[in-house]
Amino acid sequence: MFTNKTHEEATNRLKDGDIDAAIELYTQALSEAPDDYNIISDRGVAYLHKNDKLRCFGDFNRAIKLQPNYSYRYASRAFAKKHFGDMEGAIEDYEKAVDLDPEDAIAQNNLGMLLEEMGYKKQSQERFARADKLSEQENGLLDVMDDLEATDAPSQPSALTNQEAAQEVEHLDENSKESESGSKEFKKVFTSKNQFKEFIRFIRNGFKIK
Repeated sequence: MFTNKTHEEATNRLKDGDIDAAIELYTQALSEAPDDYNIISDRGVAYLHKNDKLRCFGDFNRAIKLQPNYSYRYASRAFAKKHFGDMEGAIEDYEKAVDLDPEDAIAQNNLGMLLEEMGYKKQSQERFARADKLSEQENGLLDVMDDLEATDAPSQPSALTNQEAAQEVEHLDENSKESESGSKEFKKVFTSKNQFKEFIRFIRNGFKIK
């Protein structure tokens, strides 16, 4: 989800490869929302594309300072550190990311790859095993969606607001004591596999639509 129209336009420019225009627009978007960590982090990505190390880390560090308990901020900076050759620093940031969010299969896998590259074979295998297990769990949930879609024609899903989605999570947590009733509640919330995938991204993004 974009903070303002300028933020959205900046991101579209970045996707089109117009990095300089994207940076200018991100900076303009920040003038409208000076402490928005999403805009700051996105501009850091743009600086990464320009190989502007100083400004890239300036933005990533600032985003972490504003949102210190969000694992994605550390994973983003870890990616940048690897890009600029700081392998030990990247490992440290990925470790922080998975410490904050142990269920992040992508961060677990990326950490495993870095550990393997640095020669820490045992530790890397542990991370790969964890990532595989998490991926299997997600695939299992997607299989449930396949079964649900096969038994009933799905209705058109409506977009969940942040508040609605959070309420549904709480509702599922309170009412999923039995597998059968849990499946019914699951079906109530997610009427298509695409909607479920969006919900997984919603959770991983700190319950923010982005």
